[in-house]
Amino acid sequence: MSFQIGKTALNNSQVALDTVGKNIAHANDPNYTRQRVQVTSTFSGNVINRIEHAVNESLEKDMVREQALLGFYTKEQEILVKIEANINELSENDLSTVLDEFYESLEELSLNPHDAPLRRSVVESSQKVGDVFNLLDTGLKNIEDQVDREIGDYADEVNHLLERIAELNLEVARREGGVNDNPAVDLRDTRRGLVSELSTIINVTSTELSNGSVLLQTDGRTLVFQGESRGMYIDRSDGFTQLRYNSDNSYVNPSTGQLGGLIQGRDELLAEKQSDLDELAQEFAWQINKVHNAGRGLKGLTDVTAETKVSINYIDDALDFAEVDQFSLGQNFRPTNGVMTINVQNETTGAVEQVDLAIDLLGDDKMSLLDFRDSVSQVDHLSSSIDTLGRLSIESDEGYSFYISEDTSDLAAFLGLNNFFSGNAAGNIGVNENLVEDVQLLAAGKTDAAGDNDNLSDMIQSRSADLGEGFTFFQTYQSFVSDVASQVSRVSSLQENQDRIVADVFERRNAFSGVNLDEEAANLLRFQQSYQAAAEYISVQNRLLDILFQAV
Repeated sequence: MSFQIGKTALNNSQVALDTVGKNIAHANDPNYTRQRVQVTSTFSGNVINRIEHAVNESLEKDMVREQALLGFYTKEQEILVKIEANINELSENDLSTVLDEFYESLEELSLNPHDAPLRRSVVESSQKVGDVFNLLDTGLKNIEDQVDREIGDYADEVNHLLERIAELNLEVARREGGVNDNPAVDLRDTRRGLVSELSTIINVTSTELSNGSVLLQTDGRTLVFQGESRGMYIDRSDGFTQLRYNSDNSYVNPSTGQLGGLIQGRDELLAEKQSDLDELAQEFAWQINKVHNAGRGLKGLTDVTAETKVSINYIDDALDFAEVDQFSLGQNFRPTNGVMTINVQNETTGAVEQVDLAIDLLGDDKMSLLDFRDSVSQVDHLSSSIDTLGRLSIESDEGYSFYISEDTSDLAAFLGLNNFFSGNAAGNIGVNENLVEDVQLLAAGKTDAAGDNDNLSDMIQSRSADLGEGFTFFQTYQSFVSDVASQVSRVSSLQENQDRIVADVFERRNAFSGVNLDEEAANLLRFQQSYQAAAEYISVQNRLLDILFQAV
């Protein structure tokens, strides 16, 4: 019995020394929790060693929550920084610079409206404006594609982590199934590390069940139960990555975590900036087109086909209500009640006949595209038709040309009869191909009189046109740029603050669960002495037994 006591003491000391050694070896492992040997005696006199680990569940939940927020802000900040870099403001080729060059070219042409090289310069500077809008749009779409792919990658990673946690649940439950078995501390640490990694990607809550397994949930949905993993799958049926839960096919939209930051960044931040950029391109094109449609180049028009396609089912409906092609600028702007003045010129005599067409968009009997076609066809030497795509065409008789000198209804710009810019969004805005091929069509004036630059003056004035709420186009663009910069600053500040919060929680968690090398060194010395004392005890018992045998 005395030897058994000594043996038990030796074993206890050895287990304690092994545990201390393990603690020291994992001192720098952030997922490792400090282990201790708990020695207990039973009523039968047996001694049981239980290895326990220092875990504060409240701190663990805090860590999971705060890491999810940090992951969210980190991804939002990354997306906003990319958007800001894409705008590339304050560079030699930013939108502000090319717009300044465009308006400067208009001012130079206004001094000599008939100068062909200056006209070419206006067209080229306007092409640069379109190119920059196109590049900004491409940049945003590239960011969206990157985020889209990253969302899919994270979905795969989440599923892998959930499956691994479910496997560990089964192993922990099996290892801890015996009454006298030690807790599966190593497996628990591994599982805790996986849950921590998962929490940076998607917001989760963890609840330990009676058998030692953990229940993982997110936004009320169960992700892991016992040994069952209920992850997500990728749905690209709409052309971009959507995540759905396997359990009920509902969409995954995490409130925090890196996945939440990516999804909200794509669906909200990027979508908002794309919409803002498209609106800027639309407003710019509309302001210039309104003026250009009501002017004359160095020569009149002989035939023109509208850019806006009115749905065939709507050509007999009111023009301010008619459904148009989604790629037409007319989709974003509507004509109003007013008057369009069409001038028909005899190319031989130079005589001009001016006709005012009433664009009635008030009351119950509003003008339709068919009505407008008929009104144009009634003008001498003009004919008008509508093709199968819903585009209005106007053609003059041989020896005659025409142009619009005034349009208070903006119907010409709505239909796109003589646009300066084509397209209806940042991604497709460009200069009318007719102007690129023949700069004489650039409508610098209201007549063919030498030096007439009235239209150019109106185009230059569009720079300060009120787009609503007292903002000009340039002020609206600067507001767009400053909003992005402000959002970058705000989210960066949130990310930095959250990083400090996570560091603070980690420090408090580490103080409770981490390894203190000084404390472990003291324990090492203490257990070594205990081991030596137990060994000496056995040695003394052995000598006493020898003496007893010799006496017998």
